[in-house]
Amino acid sequence: MEEFIICLVKYTAIFVCILYSYIRLLRLKLKVWDLFDIPLFIVFSTVLYFVTVYIKMLVPLGLLIFSVAFLLLRFRKSFYVTVTVGTIALGVSIVLMLIAFVLGYILSIPLYFVKNEAAQKIIAQVINAVIQVAGIFLLFLSKRLQSGINPENTNPTFEIMLHLSVGSIIAMMLLYIRNATQSMLEIILIIVALFALLIILWWRKHIKYNYNKAVEQQSVDLMENTIKDYEMNSAESDLQLAAYAKYIHYLNKALPDCAILAKRAAEATGNADAIAVFNMLEAIMSKTNIVNEKCSFENIPRTGDSVIDAPIIRLYAEAERKNFTASAEISDGVKNWFADGTLDKDDIHTLLGYLCDNAVNSALGSPNAKVRAELAETENLKPLIRIYDSGAQFNEDVLAKLGREQITTRAGVNGHGIGLLSVFETLAKYGASFTLDEAPQIFGFTKFIEIAFDGRHSVTVKTCRESVASACADRKDMTVELIDSAEDLRDII
Repeated sequence: MEEFIICLVKYTAIFVCILYSYIRLLRLKLKVWDLFDIPLFIVFSTVLYFVTVYIKMLVPLGLLIFSVAFLLLRFRKSFYVTVTVGTIALGVSIVLMLIAFVLGYILSIPLYFVKNEAAQKIIAQVINAVIQVAGIFLLFLSKRLQSGINPENTNPTFEIMLHLSVGSIIAMMLLYIRNATQSMLEIILIIVALFALLIILWWRKHIKYNYNKAVEQQSVDLMENTIKDYEMNSAESDLQLAAYAKYIHYLNKALPDCAILAKRAAEATGNADAIAVFNMLEAIMSKTNIVNEKCSFENIPRTGDSVIDAPIIRLYAEAERKNFTASAEISDGVKNWFADGTLDKDDIHTLLGYLCDNAVNSALGSPNAKVRAELAETENLKPLIRIYDSGAQFNEDVLAKLGREQITTRAGVNGHGIGLLSVFETLAKYGASFTLDEAPQIFGFTKFIEIAFDGRHSVTVKTCRESVASACADRKDMTVELIDSAEDLRDII
């Protein structure tokens, strides 16, 4: 009976310490009705007492199994959390039990005067239990343990506590061996228990590895999704910027033409609305830093169609302001270009504007700068446009990518290639042919571009430079014709 009471007191105190440690380590709240768990702990202790009668060394495992089962049902945490934190709680309780035994031995010295040996042992065990329970409360007053632990995190404190707890359980099992010559069955049980506790440590490592891998994969997935979103947003922004750039580029060319036409209408009619439109266009160009080219409008060849005439008028206006020679030749057949509705006036206006603009910018870099525009017909009476200039020849890289990529002929001087790419879009729309001739038969010009609306949709480069032929060798859609340098040219201007 004496041994039974001692076991009840000892094991019940351990269960109380396990419960309190588990609650504090996971930062749970202790309820008033948790006091009613003590009778259950007494029942567990009774069962463990009968274990001590047969195989006492299994008591630590019994403490672990009963405490894990109770904590799992009581707090409903995951099995992993309950096992690992429950193991640590048992380890803390075992360490406090040993400390309480040492302190209790000192405090129990006056009990030697008690004559009843059974009462002496029971009172000593009660003192140990009180010290142990008081110690667990004092232990968790430290700031280090008040923050608790997170078993699902890679925390060094948690790792150390779990390893020390497993070591404490194994040490308690060894202390409970009755003698050094145990039976084979008991030795096997020790080995099995040791492997079971080591499995807990391995399990912790495995769970931590899976957790870290999952977190890492989650971070990778998040980064990949972020990159995909960024790329999609970037691509969308690039498309929007490309579209805006194209519109702005077109407005920069079209607004001056509109202003010229509005001014002509205002001066010719004196109409108040025409004057108001001209003033508004000038205000818009002033705010957008677009230069309004002024021109005398005298002796300028015209088609008779204001939309087509506007780029020619602007060419002459730029010549007056920028001091280069402008000329134009317009055949009588131009007025019939739009009779059948095949060609769109706005497309031809845009095409002329871009080609003349590029020719002017090229010619301005040369002495005695010249630009010439010709509007005529092919042998089959199809619309034909030629734009001459006295500027430098196109770079080989430009010709190799001509019509395929947005590449500028004016690298380093605010060129962006939108105009040239738009020209090829218009050519594709009508199946027109493009020819670049680097040996024009008109004195003073170094090259000209010819657009023929013949339906052939061909691209031809006539050059005396072998480097151009080499650069464009891979172009299956382009014909490169090597020609001799033009000599004894006549100036027919």
